[in-house]
Amino acid sequence: MVLIQKGELIFLRLLLPLILGITLGFSLPAQIFIYQLVVWLTVFCMLTLWLTVICYKRFKIYLTRWKPGVVLHLLVFFSGVALTLTNNPELSEKHFSSFDDEELIVAIRSEPKLSNNILRFETEVQQGFSGNSFSKREGSLMIALKLNNTQSYHFGDELLIRGDFNVIDPPLNPYEFDYKTFLANHGISRQAFINESQLKLIGKHKANFLVDKALELRKSYVLKYQEYIHDKQSASVASTLILGYKAELSREVLSAYSKTGTMHVLSVSGMHVGIVFYILNAMLWFMNRNKKLRILRAVIIISLIWFYSLITGFSPSVCRAALMLSMYVLGKAVYRSSNSYNLVATSAVFLLLYNPYFLLDVGFQLSYLAVLGLIYFYPKIYHLFYIRNWIGDKIWSYVALSCAAQLATFPLAMYYFHQFPVYFLLSNLFIVLPVIVIMYLGIAFLFIPWDWALKSLGLLLEKGIMLMDEGLFFIEKLPFANIIKYDSLAFYLSVYASIALLAIAFQHRNKRMLYASLLVGLILISYQSATHIISQKKHFVTFYGLRKNTAFSIFSGKEAYVFSDLDSADKSLAFFVQPCVEAYASRSRYLNLDNSLENNLVFFKENFLRFRDWRMMIWNKSLDNYSFQKQFEVDVVLLSGRPQIKLTELVKNVKFKLLMIDATNADYMIKNWVDEASALSLNYYVLKKNPAYSIPLE
Repeated sequence: MVLIQKGELIFLRLLLPLILGITLGFSLPAQIFIYQLVVWLTVFCMLTLWLTVICYKRFKIYLTRWKPGVVLHLLVFFSGVALTLTNNPELSEKHFSSFDDEELIVAIRSEPKLSNNILRFETEVQQGFSGNSFSKREGSLMIALKLNNTQSYHFGDELLIRGDFNVIDPPLNPYEFDYKTFLANHGISRQAFINESQLKLIGKHKANFLVDKALELRKSYVLKYQEYIHDKQSASVASTLILGYKAELSREVLSAYSKTGTMHVLSVSGMHVGIVFYILNAMLWFMNRNKKLRILRAVIIISLIWFYSLITGFSPSVCRAALMLSMYVLGKAVYRSSNSYNLVATSAVFLLLYNPYFLLDVGFQLSYLAVLGLIYFYPKIYHLFYIRNWIGDKIWSYVALSCAAQLATFPLAMYYFHQFPVYFLLSNLFIVLPVIVIMYLGIAFLFIPWDWALKSLGLLLEKGIMLMDEGLFFIEKLPFANIIKYDSLAFYLSVYASIALLAIAFQHRNKRMLYASLLVGLILISYQSATHIISQKKHFVTFYGLRKNTAFSIFSGKEAYVFSDLDSADKSLAFFVQPCVEAYASRSRYLNLDNSLENNLVFFKENFLRFRDWRMMIWNKSLDNYSFQKQFEVDVVLLSGRPQIKLTELVKNVKFKLLMIDATNADYMIKNWVDEASALSLNYYVLKKNPAYSIPLE
């Protein structure tokens, strides 16, 4: 029958409609009517398919084989939509955001991460207290807890907290990381900022027994690394590389791995699971004598692979690798081979059916693209050259492997992370041997009981990791090591289209496809050239929306001048300001507001700034008692640092077109100025809790 013919590729055929359905499900508004309509359409398709199967021979449906195929694809499509809407927390009638509860009982559902004395963790809301009784509640809540004492909190703990929570704010600055969308992609739309006086620990270790014990075991392994690897940074890398424990990695280490294209090493994924598989496979080599032993070996390997996945946090990329390896091991045990593409598609279908939110996970997307790239591009790149020397062949094999994975992932990686590691081949060739050795030694380290052996192995791991890190730090600092680029999704999809057309052209020796690929490439190059020419002529100033500080940038072509009261190494500057600067400028200069600058473009001294014909005055406390001889004329006045000035007095001394009020001022002062500005019919803009403001300059 047609529905089960070509069964080798059945999951590959069903994956596309499932992805399209899930994508539509995320795009639809969370309304009960839409959900019910989709469910009815799914049921209708199911009944139609059932009737098609029953009447297959009677009505000679086999003469039009496409009909049952269309119905099946529609069923999968609407099932994807329905599944996504079912998992949408906003559709639940018991979602905690629909109630005005005084208190909530929540359970910690992620490993708490500490940063700057703030502990962040995801919780599952279980009950709400209102009207002298507790009622069942649903939904996920992100909690940021300010620590006051040494009380520890762990995965599975139950907390009683106040029912105060907020909708997560969207990003306020250009190209700022979209934390709201990031959490929404994990089913979280609310967060609470609390201190320890606003919560009570009412239960410990209430999570699933296996998960709880696995995370306890991981924590004990992390502590073991920290005990015997004395360099803190090396211990953190070991914990991350082998166990997926990222809580204590420094920004410098993350930056080095990210900018050299080796971030996949610190994200437990297919490579790590594969190494664990090879270790287990080698240890159980003797269980290959008969079918029963092969099946037992498969069960042991699969169980331990999934236990390793559990310890490392069950990330989507780990789940993908574990599921694919499980199917591969099982197939080998019963002497069944399978199509590689269908194996990839099968794992994707099962994971998306388990959790459609995986589709929005960056790791999930990049992981599958990398695998597809390896399957398709690797053999083609590898067979471009034949190298007789064994060592040379292994090096070329790894070069082909890196190129294949990079070719499949770099457009999407640049869309998400806005950078391309120029020396990715060098860095990946450099770390391949150290990573494998560190993985083998690090796993062995966990099971060695003797103190003398642990000290020696710990020292070896420490020196190996330090060598690897120093090498990556060196590559990171090489000239032109990193290309920073911000562009639209449409641009990178066009890059994928060009790559796909080129691949088809070489696969089928099709000139039309080659010309089409070159045409798309030419359009992209023309677009980039035009964008570059236009940006060279642009001049504008951007005031950033910060929480407690002030920052603004002047952009002149591809050059930027950044002014702020923050230190140049401050995390807030890197998070809120730097993305915008990198997006618009290839060169930037930072100045603290206490400094001065004078060149042919910019003059900045004390409270006065001039860029070409545009002028701004920064009114702070130093000008409160200043005596003006005559009225000063500027384009913008920036109120900063809590000055004690009435706007009625300000307009007497300064003539301006726009009044800017930054976040360094108290809320009550901002309110008073807003009231005054409205009464005086002044143009004003408040930066505190508002989006960034840009002014084009001619």
